Amino acid sequence: MDVQMPEMDGLEATRRVVAGQPDAAKRPWIIALTANAVQGDRELCLAAGMDDYISKPIKKEQLAGVLGRVRQAAAS
Repeated sequence: MDVQMPEMDGLEATRRVVAGQPDAAKRPWIIALTANAVQGDRELCLAAGMDDYISKPIKKEQLAGVLGRVRQAAAS
């Protein structure tokens, strides 16, 4: 989920997804993605209902870690 989308940012979009499907097991895994990462962004994204957070530029190791956590969550 791009945090800085036009018209509706990723935080609001995520809040709406979560409101529409409160059961985390039934909704998509939402990963925050932002280019202008500042201190506190991760916490804001997680508080909005996102499941993980990545800042640009994306590093392969960071992406692999996030996708590994998605896989673990799906298996449980």
